Amino acid sequence: MKNKIQSFPNLILTTCVLILFIVCISSGFPAHVEARVYLELDSPNLRRIPLAVAPLQPLCGCQTDEKIALTGRKILIDDLEFSTFFELLDDPSSYLEKPKSCGLSQGSFDFRNWSLIGAELLIKAGYSQNGEKLVVEFRLYDTLAGKMIVGKRYRGRAQNIRLLFHKFSNQVVESITGLPGEFTSKIAFCGRQNNEPAQELYTCDYDGHNRRQITRNKSINISPAWSSDANKLVFTSYRRDNPDLYLIDFMKGKETRLTERKGINAAAAWSADNRHLTLMQRYENHSEITIIKTSSGDTILRVTKSSANQASPCWSPDNREIAFVSDRSGTPQIYITTAQGGRWRRLTKKEAYNADPDWSAHNDKVVFTSKIDGIFQICTIKPDGTNHRQLTYARRDCETPSWSPNGRHIIFTEKINGIEQLMVMDDKGRNLKQLTFDKLKKKGPNWSANR
Repeated sequence: MKNKIQSFPNLILTTCVLILFIVCISSGFPAHVEARVYLELDSPNLRRIPLAVAPLQPLCGCQTDEKIALTGRKILIDDLEFSTFFELLDDPSSYLEKPKSCGLSQGSFDFRNWSLIGAELLIKAGYSQNGEKLVVEFRLYDTLAGKMIVGKRYRGRAQNIRLLFHKFSNQVVESITGLPGEFTSKIAFCGRQNNEPAQELYTCDYDGHNRRQITRNKSINISPAWSSDANKLVFTSYRRDNPDLYLIDFMKGKETRLTERKGINAAAAWSADNRHLTLMQRYENHSEITIIKTSSGDTILRVTKSSANQASPCWSPDNREIAFVSDRSGTPQIYITTAQGGRWRRLTKKEAYNADPDWSAHNDKVVFTSKIDGIFQICTIKPDGTNHRQLTYARRDCETPSWSPNGRHIIFTEKINGIEQLMVMDDKGRNLKQLTFDKLKKKGPNWSANR
């Protein structure tokens, strides 16, 4: 059954605005210049590269707008600090260069003014605004080599200033590390207000900004999951008194009910090509893992066959295997089977309760929830069962982890003062940061790719 989505017009409108008005133009200067390898990501002693962000300047002939200049620079600094790849030299009082006397282009400033303060990388940016239209130019320089690494120009609406600067932050990370950035990604999650029975779907930016309510069906909605292109979202809703799977297509502004099978249809995960979904469905008196077509909801394969309950499947990066939870050993543990079903192997062996697996496409790790000394904590493990590592040591439950687009961060929930909040940390369990602080109780966050 298909319906036009009426419950979240603001999100659809925003999507259309971004398509129509966010344009990246690289003509006028090369997108990339041959450069040295800046970071060896596999190095055990990975260092942060000193990077300075010059105060933003109005482009030639344009008026100064202090709000744009300060806001834009802060977005860049916050993004790049979050990435953990850079040491930000962000205090303008330490800069030797006088901003008004120097431009953005190579030759209009002296690299020595930046290398002398320890900056190995430098970002220069300029802006112009005409009504609602905003143009921003960016340059990333290697101060030691004295050359530009990447240059970009973005056009959009002034109200989308965060997106414009996030896009260049992505470009900086990719140019230096080869990994995609994380800064234009979205986080979907479920939220419940106070003691209301309804649990609706919400989205926010990677940093917690721009929260939007997606559903308003006044029912229980659970387990959202993004498609690999971040244009679609599946979730389970009890709106028709049965936990059915629904798909939201943000580009078309439509919502589709994919399954009408009696019993649970939940915890869906997308294949890399977005053609298939794996999920848990009811069979007889227990749940099994199945694969269905995204286009129709038709069942392709029943992956597992057991008298135990199976739950929370997720694909391996190459789509050849599926990790899932089963209580076939007596307690919830994580197992791995082929996408064709059949043979399986047990992945987790420590602790009596392990659940919520998510398989990273970038670092060959599975993150999951483990009950340790009576408290749910976040752990990671290699798909071969090695390198089991506990990442959180909280005094309150930490649950439902999800990887960032480049595998460098993990989003999860932690109960703080009785309210589940969104938390983020790096893949080593460091740099813990609370993203939300309101009274909305949050469940099941899922991190999208960049939009």
